[in-house]
Parts: sequence; structure tokens; C-alpha cells
Amino acid sequence: MKYDIKGMGRRGFMAMTAVAAAATMLAAAVPARAATVEEIKSKGTITFGIVTDQPPFSFINASGKNEGYDIDLSQMMAKELGVEAAYVPITSANRIPQLVTGKVDMLICVLGIYPDRAKVIQYVAPYAAISASIYGPKGVTKIEELSGHSIAVEKGSSMDKSVTAAAPKDADIRRYDDASSAVQALLSGQVEYLGSYSHQFLGVEKAAPGKFVPNIVLKTEYLGIAVAPQSKELGEWAGEFMARHEKDGTLSEIYKKAFGTEFPEVPASMEGIPFTKK
Repeated sequence: MKYDIKGMGRRGFMAMTAVAAAATMLAAAVPARAATVEEIKSKGTITFGIVTDQPPFSFINASGKNEGYDIDLSQMMAKELGVEAAYVPITSANRIPQLVTGKVDMLICVLGIYPDRAKVIQYVAPYAAISASIYGPKGVTKIEELSGHSIAVEKGSSMDKSVTAAAPKDADIRRYDDASSAVQALLSGQVEYLGSYSHQFLGVEKAAPGKFVPNIVLKTEYLGIAVAPQSKELGEWAGEFMARHEKDGTLSEIYKKAFGTEFPEVPASMEGIPFTKK
């Protein structure tokens, strides 16, 4: 479903972003019971917030089941805890409120690592790296060449912020409710370009081989696992889990299964962003 704010203008969009940020901060202020390892073991379930439309991270397969790297990783965690994994589909707009209000115990959901988010959630560790680019027909190689052109992005995502900040003021940035809708907008010809990530472009290339290319690479982005700030014990457990399985090669095995490459080199620390992984 398309969310079109073309008539709102850049100032209006920034105001809307500020309101959304304030809502996230308000959600963070709502007290929620900490998710402890003992509590999770007692109830027999750990609940993960996941995406369902971003292969190979997480998607619904032909049998209607969750599949992907995020699912394999969460299943590993649940198995070590001796519990079942439960899943709650989330969006860019509601993932942090779902976490800080206790609707989910942990986020493994293609979540970019940023200092502003670290103020309201607790990152465990980076678990993947992706490149953020603007994709479209061959020819354009500079951001200023997108003047007057339409670009699809997922509303409220880090890609939305990156494209809004980088694109010319007269670029027609069209915001969609989810990543799949933004991709379909490009494939169907509703827009000329797509602001997206390397893993999402795999689906574009499969649907239209050779038709689109990464015109402009904006940045490399690290993705993180997160828990609520009050769930300190769970965060520390997850940090130890990640450190142990990065060392023994298990993370690389499941990463290679999903992406065809070894587990990437990820930073042990990032300025202004504490991790529970030591």
C-alpha cells in the first residue's frame, strides 16, 4: 500500500519524522517488565520481532513458514535456552515500540545500528552488513542526476532517512508502507528509482534480470540484534551467545547458507553505541 506525501514537502516530512521520533521516545518511557532468561525458560517461549518480506534475512516460504538467516539464528537461540521460538511480524514504524513495551523479547529484524536508536534500545551485537544504494536503469552515477526523478523508499526506514538527506530537493521521494511495496513500485514502473539494500535487490534482479543496477552506493550499514534496555540479563546472554558462535564458526555457517558468503567483518564497537557482546 502506498503512502504518498508528495504534497507535504520536505519540511512537512521532517516534522512528521520528529513526531514519530517523539512517539518512539514516549514508548520507551512506558515501563515494561524485563524479559529475563529465567522468565523465558519458565514460560517456555522466547518471542522475536521479525520481518516477513526481506529474503534472505526473513520471509514466508512456499509452505507458509518463516525462513531465512534471522529465523535460523533465532531458532539457535531458542534451542540453547530450551524453549520454543515465537514470532511477531513487525514494521519499521512499530518495531521499537513493540520491543520497549514488552510485546517482543528481542528484535532480529534487519535493524540498522544508529546512535539515536541506542538511546532507547539495547543493541546486543552486529549480526550482518549490507550496502545501501539507489537502484535504477543504467546511466545515472551521481546523486545530483536524480533531480526531478521519482525514488521509492520504505517509509520510516533508515533508507528513507538516507535518501531524503542525500537526494536533490526536487527529487520525487515516494514512501511506501513496506519494503516489498517499494520494490514492486520499481518493477511495475510506478517509480524510476529505488532506495534499497543489497539483500532486497536480489529479488529485483531475479524478477527483472539485468534491467536495473546499483547506480549510487550511499553507505555500508551494520545490522544489529536488540533487546529492551530493562532486559539487561537477556542482552548479556545474547551477547555471550553471539561471541561464542562467531568464534566457533556457527554464525558463518548459517550466514553462508543464506547469503553464499562468509560471516562479514563487523565492528567490535561503534561510537555512541554500547553492545552487550564482549
